[in-house]
Amino acid sequence: MTIFLQKNQQGFSLVEFLIAAIILSVGLLALINLQLTSIRGNSDSKEMTRAIFLAENRMEQLKNTPYVSLGVGTTQDPNNPINGQGQSGGIFTRSWTIQNYLGSNFMKQITVNVSWTLKGQSHNANYQTVVSR
Repeated sequence: MTIFLQKNQQGFSLVEFLIAAIILSVGLLALINLQLTSIRGNSDSKEMTRAIFLAENRMEQLKNTPYVSLGVGTTQDPNNPINGQGQSGGIFTRSWTIQNYLGSNFMKQITVNVSWTLKGQSHNANYQTVVSR
């Protein structure tokens, strides 16, 4: 049996393989970093959604309160800190302020503020509306 060797054999050398492996590794590391950033963003969005729900919920309760029962001043939620359902024992702090709107005795401005700390950073969500007699 005779084996013939060609002078110009085609194929990959070890150096070419290593360069391709490095390029692939850099690409995969970038994808992993992108995935981690996405996960962190989703977590932050989840907490923001809960805070907005808490603010909207309190705002609706205040808007459905008779005008004469809306006392001027700032009130802290008695259950603070609260969880995403408004029950005590969470990371959110909710407060609301009612004041006369532009000095009028016929309109009141309601501001609901929900604040929380996540990963060492303070966040808050505010809602404002004006109600009249």
